[in-house]
Amino acid sequence: MINDTAWKRHTVKLLPDPAQPLPGDGLSREAVGAMLAAAGAAPFHRACAAARAGRGDPVEPWRVHALDKAACLALIPRLDTLSTPPGKIANMLAAADALLLVTWLPEEGEGDWGASEMNMEHVAAAGAMIQTLLLAATEQGIGSYWSSGGVLAGEAFGLLGIGAEERLLGAVFLWPDLPDGIEAAPGKLRGQRGDPERWTRWVDAQGIEAPGS
Repeated sequence: MINDTAWKRHTVKLLPDPAQPLPGDGLSREAVGAMLAAAGAAPFHRACAAARAGRGDPVEPWRVHALDKAACLALIPRLDTLSTPPGKIANMLAAADALLLVTWLPEEGEGDWGASEMNMEHVAAAGAMIQTLLLAATEQGIGSYWSSGGVLAGEAFGLLGIGAEERLLGAVFLWPDLPDGIEAAPGKLRGQRGDPERWTRWVDAQGIEAPGS
């Protein structure tokens, strides 16, 4: 039987005032590590280019840059030094118990994106890893939000020591219990989701055409 964790997972965005961060010690590295261990079981079909080149790199096409609560709070004022306004990222950092920046590694020599079959495999694998991470957090009773990253996907790489060859796929914020008086926004498309019948098409055996027909 499928575990019901998948049905409990919902996007929630916490937006306290950056000048008044939520209290608490945040998540321990051990707790985050356990969720990452589960996420690391996500499927991927191709080793990253660096690993295939025999440089001793991990084979996974994703990388994770983890910030604990103290690092999240330290990052808030540093964002003001960048040319791009931080927007709601500063609010979310003020709420986070941890932040996991999940990047993927494009194939070498294919430019900034290079929408090759291999790169599409890498992005799909990193996406599966993030979804597994979100479910692992839900299983532990931890709220989460998958953000595209905003300012974190650009100049902030330099602040955080992330290599220029990496591409941010998701900034995963992990939340504490929701305190009273803190703004919490649901995922903006939640109310537009449809039942599987709306986006699933069954192919009947008798409807499969013979070769050459």
